[in-house]
Amino acid sequence: MQTKPQTISPETTLRDAVAIMLEKDLPGLTVIDEKKQILGVLTLGYLLRGFTPDHVNQLSEAMIAELEQVNIQAFFGPTSPLFLTADFFKQDVVSLSPDDSLIYAASEIERQMLEFLPVVKKDKLVGILSRFDLMKAFFSKAPFS
Repeated sequence: MQTKPQTISPETTLRDAVAIMLEKDLPGLTVIDEKKQILGVLTLGYLLRGFTPDHVNQLSEAMIAELEQVNIQAFFGPTSPLFLTADFFKQDVVSLSPDDSLIYAASEIERQMLEFLPVVKKDKLVGILSRFDLMKAFFSKAPFS
């Protein structure tokens, strides 16, 4: 578990949030309010799913190229500061507790299709647990390690 997770507010621009994730090599960020309560998460995977329509395999190459340009301009072009995290983050996230088992944590991350989940104790963020953290934990318990 990472005990000092990077957080953002809903007012953070989407451009700034993505820049933080790319600069710090993070799969996502936890979105918190002014009382440090969790509102949800913003992940690169969640954003990528928003970039690509379900029917993308039915589009022509020209339409895909046009869609790509529209997305790049909208999210990273001159007007991108108009987009805030509040408009894009995943709100219905079920957080983990520090007391949850590794198996439960793994199943929740998979069920929610996220790279990480916030870990909460007494309504306060105490860390995040990622797929990578889980694999390290499982591997450290392996009989050959």
